[in-house]
Amino acid sequence: MPVHILGIHSGHICSKFKSVSVTVEILGDTTVISGDLSMGLAVNLAERLGAGLVRASLRTFPDGESKITLDEEPQGGIIVVHSLCPPVDSNLIRSLLMIAKAREFTSDVTAVIPYMGYARQDREFLAGEVVTIQVIAQLFGAVGASRLITVDIHSKTALSQFKMEIQNVTAMPALARRFAGTSLKDPIVISPDAGGAARAKRFAELCECDCMALEKRRDRETGSVSILPLSPDAVSGRDAILVDDMISTGGSMAEAARLLRESGCGKIFAVCTHALLVGDARRKIMEAGVSGVISANTVPGPDATVDVSEAILDEIMRQRDQPV
Repeated sequence: MPVHILGIHSGHICSKFKSVSVTVEILGDTTVISGDLSMGLAVNLAERLGAGLVRASLRTFPDGESKITLDEEPQGGIIVVHSLCPPVDSNLIRSLLMIAKAREFTSDVTAVIPYMGYARQDREFLAGEVVTIQVIAQLFGAVGASRLITVDIHSKTALSQFKMEIQNVTAMPALARRFAGTSLKDPIVISPDAGGAARAKRFAELCECDCMALEKRRDRETGSVSILPLSPDAVSGRDAILVDDMISTGGSMAEAARLLRESGCGKIFAVCTHALLVGDARRKIMEAGVSGVISANTVPGPDATVDVSEAILDEIMRQRDQPV
């Protein structure tokens, strides 16, 4: 039977979002493979596709080695879903192992890497540095991935390192829908730095509100972050939605939240696609005055409440030349 995808009704914010019902043809000749890490997203994707789902069991040996075993034999074309979130190196190996095993059953292997680790290492910033994403791209090709889909990759430059077909889909519409129907006071979407200005602008367009970008400076040697002060009337009395592609240590988001709070902001929400939240990052952000963290399920965690399977589905169906 067909799979029905329901949209979200418009409310006080994001009134561009309309209620929709989309029917997707069953792809019974497809199997989704995933380990426990990305299983939530994999289940949602398999349900939308009407595809089979095979669990990849993981055994970790005392010395840290990973062993992957498929619980059953996959059928038809295969979609492997696995994020490269911390521990990044271990999850990279595990994703490669799943793809290599999938290749034994079919030449049609789509790698869905919701969070693409190492995308920040996309060039030689300092002499002698390895362009790590270039090596990662070669590895995915070497183990047999036919094509790759990722979500809100940190660097568009990183995409050029892949020699296979690769598509970068975005979670921003799904994240913006999270605010549908909410009553925020004169909301404004804010990027923590100028590099994310285009992202904030798109998010603001979806929510039909204003946007701005803070001016951030980061020392490449020490990693320390500083943000230039705001004019007194820029955000005073307004609720703010801080939007970024990822939150790692939380330094940039916390610094931005503190500045907004000191500038008279009301409620502050931290929104991102990938909530890595390394170490005490979440505590750091909340103590800076953030009311809540909202992220996509590209990286599992308590704040990963926004599903991106529909965006991935759209790209898979496009590749198969089937309308959605």
